[in-house]
Amino acid sequence: MKDDSNVMYRLLVESVVDYAIYMLLPDGTVANWNAGAQRAKGYTREEIVGKHFSCFYSPEDQALGMPQRGLKTATDTGRFEAEGWRYRKDGTAFWAHVVIDAVKDATGTLIGFAKVTRDCTEQRRRQAEQMEQERKFRLLVQGVTDYAIYMLDPTGCIVNWNAGAQRAKGYLEHEIVGRHFSCFYGEEDRRAGLPEAGLETARSTGRFAGEGLRYRKDGSAFWSAVVIDAIRDESGVIIGFAKVTRDITERRAYEQQLLQAKELAEQHSERTAALSIFLDTVIANIPSCVMVLDAVTRDILLVNRHAEALFGHRRDELIGAKPIDCMAPRLSGYIERLSDAALRTEGRHKNEGQVETAQGPRMLRTTTMVIRGTDSRTSYVLLIADDVTDEHAANARIHHMAHHDNLTSLPNRELFRQRLDNALDETRSSPRMTATLCLDLDNFKHVNDALGHQVGDELLRAIASRLRKVLREQDTLARVGGDEFAIVLPGLKSEEDAHLTARRLIEAVRPSLIVNGHTLSVGLSVGIAMTGNGMDSSDELLRSADMALYEAKHNGRNRFEVFRAEMDESARKRREIEIDLRDAISQGHFALHYQPITDKHHERVVGYEALLRWHHPVKGMIMPMDFIPIAEETGLIHNIGAWALYDACREAARWPSDQTVAVNLSPVQFKNAGFVAMVESALNDAGLPPTRLELEITESVMLDSTQGNLEILRQLKAMGVRIALDDFGTGYSSLSYLRSFPFDKIKIDKSFIHDMKKSPEALAIIRAITGMSRSLAIETTAEGVETLDQFDQLKSEGCSLFQGYFFGRPQPVSLLLKGFVSPAAA
Repeated sequence: MKDDSNVMYRLLVESVVDYAIYMLLPDGTVANWNAGAQRAKGYTREEIVGKHFSCFYSPEDQALGMPQRGLKTATDTGRFEAEGWRYRKDGTAFWAHVVIDAVKDATGTLIGFAKVTRDCTEQRRRQAEQMEQERKFRLLVQGVTDYAIYMLDPTGCIVNWNAGAQRAKGYLEHEIVGRHFSCFYGEEDRRAGLPEAGLETARSTGRFAGEGLRYRKDGSAFWSAVVIDAIRDESGVIIGFAKVTRDITERRAYEQQLLQAKELAEQHSERTAALSIFLDTVIANIPSCVMVLDAVTRDILLVNRHAEALFGHRRDELIGAKPIDCMAPRLSGYIERLSDAALRTEGRHKNEGQVETAQGPRMLRTTTMVIRGTDSRTSYVLLIADDVTDEHAANARIHHMAHHDNLTSLPNRELFRQRLDNALDETRSSPRMTATLCLDLDNFKHVNDALGHQVGDELLRAIASRLRKVLREQDTLARVGGDEFAIVLPGLKSEEDAHLTARRLIEAVRPSLIVNGHTLSVGLSVGIAMTGNGMDSSDELLRSADMALYEAKHNGRNRFEVFRAEMDESARKRREIEIDLRDAISQGHFALHYQPITDKHHERVVGYEALLRWHHPVKGMIMPMDFIPIAEETGLIHNIGAWALYDACREAARWPSDQTVAVNLSPVQFKNAGFVAMVESALNDAGLPPTRLELEITESVMLDSTQGNLEILRQLKAMGVRIALDDFGTGYSSLSYLRSFPFDKIKIDKSFIHDMKKSPEALAIIRAITGMSRSLAIETTAEGVETLDQFDQLKSEGCSLFQGYFFGRPQPVSLLLKGFVSPAAA
């Protein structure tokens, strides 16, 4: 048990590629080296073991004694932890997080140090970029002084504070951040639950807007206009609120003064002259645009200086004229419409809209009212307009940030769900259909990993632009994840309309793009779900489109699939198998069975192929074809493959020295940067010579990232490991692979063996393979040999090695026959 634990621990450490994990002797000399260390620092095990670990520090840090201080701290306290620049073999620097733990024996004597280093350069860069973006946004918000702009957390506590908020409410940032925003309300309003009601409205509808009294730090009250916007993350969960407050005390006071003046004028006619002077003073200084018109003639009777600036004329040019005679048609028409609306209702009319003024397009918030004169035949129209352009811009910026993706400016998940819900509401009362599409870029991760996030971001922006051009104006394209997009197609006549759109999307992405000097090609997989068949909610459509997307990627990528009911059952089974796989890995439910491989003389076993079996505690034996694809999709194949390789090597080390063991590899395992080191570790752990290990690959390994995978194969072959090409002849470019890599063995697919008696084509292929193998000095293994006739004919055709039920079925290790296998025994 202890040996197994040590092996498992060593396997765990050797397989880690994101961290450099190694041991130091008490004097700081490197004692061992894992795959993550080689990946992070560039040294191989042979180059670094025995050197002092100070070689990773700069000459300046070495001169300051930093490596020795780290060891001393670890010795004195048990641990040293720090961050700083470290250097690779090629001289490049990276920002590292370092932990050094002192390791002592049972007597407390120091026997060395355990050192873990993580490359945090990319994390540090992202943090710096995020801090810079936050700094720019903070400067934008902090620079606004006419509006109080700040954020609340989901409970209503204040998170930040801008200059406008400090100016309006008197609190410094350190005095108010962390307090509940209800402190700005009066005691009566708090008892009535007004702060919570505002948040609830914003939470349920997305926005709350209102006016009311608020209180400053010194206790003084001011009249404010308030907007609260709910902010949600990509999953739709509220993460806080954006709050904009404007002090409208002055404007409201002047409005109240005007109303009071109107009442006084009506009640006290003898004071009309004095009141007129008062009104002139009030109107001249009010911080809003004020205009008085004769209700009948529409002559302008009074304007203040703000009206002069807004309308672009001096007072003496406006007084006595009609708006239609002295203003641009759009502006005069706007005033006429407001005047007519107030006269129709005989009261106060409010309006908000964009108007073309002398100062350009401005957003005006207007109040228009009718005032009766002392003579019943006389009445006036009073128009008060406030320029709220900046307020709208600030609200629009906040609203856009809450509903759009920062990288592509496309709608985010929250806005996408709103658009989808709206489309479904319209579909319910219409014969037309709504389609939901889930999109995923094929091979985007390779671009991102190879060329960096900046190129990846530019690629996403370019792809988003291409996708948008394919769609109609009423369609919604949203970015819902890293390289994931979603589309709402409302008002479709038939399912075929969605198919045509999916084809156009795939074709739009297909042509190569040039990004930062790199020519890049990615594909597009699309899943489609349509309304109908009981699917009428956004959750059902999205889940179904996502399952269809999975099917598209599973069936070869760069294609689309439409949701079918059986996909739901298939997805459920995949989830069950994934859960069971995780249990199988942790509980040790896997086993290897071994099938013998014999020579053409049929006298001895030259080796065995290790075949994976899963003993499920309830379902019994499960064959690889039923779980390997799911293991590959979930990444669990790395754990399973590593276990199989270690176990096969340990078992083979007990066999006669001339027998080999063959282990099948998944193409996914080649994506593990530490794969070669893991193979080396498995051989060393078992004490098995590399020449006795044979790794079998399929043509898909050559198709996927050919150059990278070829380099891994070359490293394995240089180590002494034998490489076999499995299922040869079933692919479309098999011969080209023999030119690109010197394989040790070709395994003829069993389908040709099975058909050679009845198919001249199958026999011709076998003859071509064996003839070519002889000229290239490559061994050939015939798989699936089941009869003596097949064996005799394959020998005559020149096959080197044989495998199949005729010689023996796959057996547990306890039942292996390690010598000659006779047909009778099979």
